[in-house]
Amino acid sequence: MDGELTQFHGNLADGHAAGPEIFDALSLHRSRAVHQDSTHVNSHASGIPAVTGRCWCISKGMAGMNSQTAGLASAVGYEPLEKCNAGEFSNATGYEFINARMAFPWNCLPFSLIPSSGRVLRQPKYLEASPQPRLVVSCGRHGVVPALYLKKKLGRKIFTVHIQDPKSDTSGFDMVLIPKHDPTRGPNVYLTMGALHKVTPEKLLAACDTPEAAKLVDPTRPLVSVLLGGKNGYYSFSQADIDRLFEKLNRLVDQHNVRLAVLTSNRTPVEVCTRLARDFGDNHFIWNGQGTNPYFEALALADYIVVTGDSVSMVTEATATGRPVFVEHLTERRTARRFRKFHSMFEEAGLTRRFEGELAEWEYEPPNDTPNVACLIRERMAEQ
Repeated sequence: MDGELTQFHGNLADGHAAGPEIFDALSLHRSRAVHQDSTHVNSHASGIPAVTGRCWCISKGMAGMNSQTAGLASAVGYEPLEKCNAGEFSNATGYEFINARMAFPWNCLPFSLIPSSGRVLRQPKYLEASPQPRLVVSCGRHGVVPALYLKKKLGRKIFTVHIQDPKSDTSGFDMVLIPKHDPTRGPNVYLTMGALHKVTPEKLLAACDTPEAAKLVDPTRPLVSVLLGGKNGYYSFSQADIDRLFEKLNRLVDQHNVRLAVLTSNRTPVEVCTRLARDFGDNHFIWNGQGTNPYFEALALADYIVVTGDSVSMVTEATATGRPVFVEHLTERRTARRFRKFHSMFEEAGLTRRFEGELAEWEYEPPNDTPNVACLIRERMAEQ
């Protein structure tokens, strides 16, 4: 039976400014950057035991996939293992990333022809590491076979959750989490609004008090955070796309006297990065890929957010702030039906609007299915 997840909402108290020189700006941003509560699923209030053992986050290792798997693992109650002391690592409870890629020719075949075996992976030894996981959170095509193999091997000793359409029989997993814009339905399928993620009110609040936060804001100007992706299997970042984006950004600066905080990704064309530094580097914040990525700061402090539409994760994370989110649509390399459906769904829900080079104010309840999913996972694990 398909499941459908609801959302939790509430309020968080305001914090205090990071420094006197930016008190007004950071105080204003902080007071409205975080306005919904999250459910801390590692609490014992529900009567569900605390998590134990390891959680393996298995995927191809792309940033968007890591964000989803780590965000869910954290919400369930697992801390990243790198926070553990060296002497505690072997017995520590926490999550770790397992980057899995299928070897040739398996990576070219449909799942009906791929055995649930570690030998189809380039580095199968990672699946035999000790201790074995209690929870597996897999994501994407390359995470499917490892999760099914571990479930077959460990049975009820392990709980498997797959994020995104596995393109295979969903009954092989304990839970499959599929965004509503994806048409796949089946056994153990639960629907979510957009992507799962690791953006929480607590993290946004904490981001207001970092050294990086002080670099982003200007007390005299509204802050527009610009999150840029780039070329992928469905979208290009053509010269026409680049020229159109810069025309709109220049219009924002000229007409609204805003400060830009622009964050690029490893998919952003070099030409865009060079042009950003040339056109906006003197009076705005342009992250050049060096040092700490102020991603959470850019989300937490923004008055408005502009994000390219090539990433479901980035758009969903932007709407976790409750701030006006404008989507810059890139040229499709091939028909992106699921992306189109996702963007239409978010626009119809009042979460996003198309970026036309203008600003507007509106309010909405940020979608946040991650805590709900986490609670359900912990309940199911306790029953297993």
